[in-house]
Amino acid sequence: MALMPQLNVVCSRCGKPRGLTHTCFSNSTKKAAAKPVLSFGKCEKCKKPVGNPLTHTCRPKSDFQKRHREHEKQEKQAAARKRQASAHDYQACSDKDCARPLCVAFKRGYQSGDREGYERGWQAGYDRGFPDGIAACPRSHQ
Repeated sequence: MALMPQLNVVCSRCGKPRGLTHTCFSNSTKKAAAKPVLSFGKCEKCKKPVGNPLTHTCRPKSDFQKRHREHEKQEKQAAARKRQASAHDYQACSDKDCARPLCVAFKRGYQSGDREGYERGWQAGYDRGFPDGIAACPRSHQ
């Protein structure tokens, strides 16, 4: 990388390159004057201005690759969690000590619903049933 030093003239008030017809639009109270500045042009690799060639480091313009890798990683983890969750069926779980929240909620709901159903059914008179069997049922069973 061959850096050639250049001597440029900039406005001392606004810092913009100063030509013959420079009009300064600054609120500063400083006097507008020409100030010589040594620069090394733009870096050939990153196309950014090189202030000091000894301390200049080229940085990537975008972090897209990093964000894309992170997104892919999160998608892969989500798919693995989904596969793991679908492998355990909470309705068919026969382990009474299963600590998975879905299994615990399903079992509690099933027990309370079953208990309340028997209690309400007894109050409604379903304990008697149909004395003549299926023939006494008003619905068609064919």
